[in-house]
Amino acid sequence: MEKIILGKQLSAPQAADFLKLYECDGNEILLADWSGVLDAGRARLGCTAILNALSQQPFPKILNNNSKVTGHYPGAIDWVGKVWFPEMYKLGVRYFAWVYSPAFYTQIGTDEIIKLSSKVEIQTFYEINQAYDWLLEKKVSV
Repeated sequence: MEKIILGKQLSAPQAADFLKLYECDGNEILLADWSGVLDAGRARLGCTAILNALSQQPFPKILNNNSKVTGHYPGAIDWVGKVWFPEMYKLGVRYFAWVYSPAFYTQIGTDEIIKLSSKVEIQTFYEINQAYDWLLEKKVSV
């Protein structure tokens, strides 16, 4: 994350041990920095923390960093794709850069979620800096 300039860390107390949230790029990008093994319960807690942050302050772009995630959450796939993404769209999210976990099975789960999602433009990456650059290129209409 050497080229990404982090702003203020946002509060996510219910997910503090596996999710850190930061403002980036003049408050246009929310960085969600996940770590560890994410079962369905932890995934939902973290996703709910992101929705709470978005309801406090809108971000049109999310940089979802799973590069430190070591295990997957198969039980949350439908909820994330069919509930979480539509809720984020309602809260103003238009672009979502998803950095894959190095764990192969989590990558399969990510791809399944993307197949279920609509409206938010989602792109996957193996490198966080490429994901960040993609978000910077995206223009948000006011």
